[in-house]
Amino acid sequence: MFERVKYMVGFAGAYRRSRSAGADHFDALDTAARDMMLRKLDGRDEPTADQTLPEPVAEIWRDPESTCALADGAWFGDGSIEITSRHIGLLRQMRFGWDGAERGAPMLDPKQPYGRTDLLAQLGEVFESDDARELARRHVEMFFVLARALRHGELSPGRYPLGNIGPDDVRRAMRGYPDVTDADLGLDADGQVTISDDHVRLLRAIDIRWPSEYDCEDLLAIGRYPAAAADPKRTYGDFSFIEVDMARVLDVLPPPPLDGPAVFEPSPELAARLQRLHWQMLVAMQVFVEHGNLAPGVYSLDG
Repeated sequence: MFERVKYMVGFAGAYRRSRSAGADHFDALDTAARDMMLRKLDGRDEPTADQTLPEPVAEIWRDPESTCALADGAWFGDGSIEITSRHIGLLRQMRFGWDGAERGAPMLDPKQPYGRTDLLAQLGEVFESDDARELARRHVEMFFVLARALRHGELSPGRYPLGNIGPDDVRRAMRGYPDVTDADLGLDADGQVTISDDHVRLLRAIDIRWPSEYDCEDLLAIGRYPAAAADPKRTYGDFSFIEVDMARVLDVLPPPPLDGPAVFEPSPELAARLQRLHWQMLVAMQVFVEHGNLAPGVYSLDG
């Protein structure tokens, strides 16, 4: 009975997220079914070791704006924050998966965002506190930290090993895409990842968000931790089609026609390139947090 209830909660949450993102009823049903299949494939329906959370922690995560918003921010997620060596150390432990909703996007692993299932205990060790409310706020802070690290951290193009996840984790996260190859996912033959300027430019443009209240409820209901994630619908900007924003970021957007409306119709070669780059954001983001350079200091999204 519990498994059936858990499935229904997860399906309803995936359906609601898709509808709120603009999908019609039937597309939302398809997306929800696909999301539940991916959960089974990558083990997201297995119990999390630490499922007992104090209610004040859940309250903060469901509605973090009232307690965690940055003082000078124009919206939740905007503003300046002092990033310390403790934040950077935890950033290095981040473990990413893939949100299969809409076009898909990287997300922190809701079972073990920083590599451990006992999240509050891990946060307590890092920030030397046993105050549950403070630890809940620290977890939300890492949403701010990740967004600013991607904007201001440095990562040189080159080949890098994966540390916090392995090639099999990547393949499992992306198994919902038919006929996808290791090369499509950015995995070299030896399991390392080759990072290009294109990857870094797209990472700088990614929109990192905290889950909505509904999404937090869904995650908490199945024993998962709400955590920072990229927007799976408008990952790189405000256009409905991510290819438009990707082409803009990479400076490959064709000039508008002299007559008639501007309609973006990428060549088959460009469309395939953009699709592969998007899939590769999972390993690119993982490599960035593990190997990128970010000095302690005060950072905003803009500077």
